[in-house]
Amino acid sequence: MSYEKIRSIKIDQKQGKVFITCACNNVRPLIYEKHESDYLSKMLKEEGKEKVEIHILKAYEESNFQQGNNKFRKALKVLKFVFKEEYQKFNWNNNYKYGSPESKEVDRLRETKEFEELLKKALNYKIPKNKFVLSKKTYNGLAYGKACPRRLYWSWNKTKATKFDFKEEAENYLSWFSGLNDVEIVEV
Repeated sequence: MSYEKIRSIKIDQKQGKVFITCACNNVRPLIYEKHESDYLSKMLKEEGKEKVEIHILKAYEESNFQQGNNKFRKALKVLKFVFKEEYQKFNWNNNYKYGSPESKEVDRLRETKEFEELLKKALNYKIPKNKFVLSKKTYNGLAYGKACPRRLYWSWNKTKATKFDFKEEAENYLSWFSGLNDVEIVEV
């Protein structure tokens, strides 16, 4: 399944244009190009910035857009870790068999105003200032974790540690690895 690797998204209300810098994940070499999204630009002119932002968040939530350090990735975390109970009934990734009555109900609910309101709430949520890092005791003192997609690196320099916005996010990351029983999640 292909998706867009996002580097940046710019919504320019003055010009009425939406620019996306991205590359397709299954084309090598990866070439990031900036282009105007005609569909989103038209939506911006006709329905406003809020509708565009909700549409982009849906693209992230459906995994059609991935990567990038932006408000949409943060809103996705908010959906998963803050509004998780509310979000559960809209979550397309609930392991329902495709075409089952449960799957069809989720699809129907995802088209409702209620889901749009939840997405809007996630976009407007202010993430707390406190962050969480991974740490473990070593013979030289405390080491801090730098989270990478396939591996966890350790450093004695706390500033190099990955800072997670939510404790559950750090717990989820740790669950990918076995044998890390001595690792603690510390609030900074």
